[in-house]
Amino acid sequence: MRPFVLFFYRWLSVAKSSRANSLRQPSKSWNSKGFTLLELLISLFIASLIISGLLYLVVELTKADKRESNLDQVQRDISRAMEYIVNDLQEAVYVYPNPETVTDYLIGDPSFPIDSDPDPDTVPVLAFWRIDPIEDGDLPSCDSSMTTDVLQECELLRIRQAAYTLVVYAQRINDETDSTWSGQSRIIRYELTKYNSTIPADLTTRDGYRDPTNPTDPLASFETWQPDPVGTAPRGSSAVLTDYVQAPSFLPPVALNRQPLSDGCLGYGTDGTNPLYLITPSTATTTENNSFFACVRNPEIGAAVTRANQDVYVFLRGNVQSVSGGGVRGFSDRTSLPILETQVAVKGVINKGFNE
Repeated sequence: MRPFVLFFYRWLSVAKSSRANSLRQPSKSWNSKGFTLLELLISLFIASLIISGLLYLVVELTKADKRESNLDQVQRDISRAMEYIVNDLQEAVYVYPNPETVTDYLIGDPSFPIDSDPDPDTVPVLAFWRIDPIEDGDLPSCDSSMTTDVLQECELLRIRQAAYTLVVYAQRINDETDSTWSGQSRIIRYELTKYNSTIPADLTTRDGYRDPTNPTDPLASFETWQPDPVGTAPRGSSAVLTDYVQAPSFLPPVALNRQPLSDGCLGYGTDGTNPLYLITPSTATTTENNSFFACVRNPEIGAAVTRANQDVYVFLRGNVQSVSGGGVRGFSDRTSLPILETQVAVKGVINKGFNE
């Protein structure tokens, strides 16, 4: 019995000692393989620098992509607007070298974008007469029940199958309080057609319309045109062609020191002492009205009755910035939208001044 007690006592002592060693072992391992608080703080600092740098790169790449996307979208819109203006001018028969010659008579029209003379927010840039074709199905039927004058006009209309339309392009500064338009300015197209959408049986024209081809009317020529009757406000229609056009006047001004702004279109030629081309609007300079302007060939050839065939140089520049000054900017002025330039030859008409 005694030997067994001694053996059990020795076994218990060995087990106790082994357990004590096993309990102390983790503490020894922790002390030799762990991280200090300072090491953890340094690691967190380095990791935060790396993550911040990566996030900055992602944000800048996103901004650059958005900037280029906006520049591309606005430039495409401006290009389409220029193409539309070119197609419109190609159908013109007479372009006013000074749009205000005719636009002053249109101010009373509620659809006309210019509210007063002068209008600080809107400037007329192009004004011209063009020919609009009339489809066969829209032509009226001519019969003996018509009066003599109406019958003659009806027969002439069926032969021509077209009518003259007065078109005006104006640039209007956008209002910051109007959320409809976000760009700095927009281009508005106004037109005064001879008839409404449906030609009436008695060939009644729109209010204020005067046919510029009437040889017996002294106020009906292109140069001397006025509404009919005089003093009557026309009733045309208008629509916005494009937004995000560079503001015509901006603080600080965006200078465009180049021809034809620097010489008033004189670089395109002169007829003796008279310029062959006139800049429109007349207020266009290197710092004012330099985002949408044109050089219109003067239709007058001295004092001759016959008018010269005209051509027009058109200039248009967009801007991705909003009217409030926000939006996406280019990296520099060199990355801003370029100014588009094109030359348009309009249709020639002999003896445009019928009454001279």
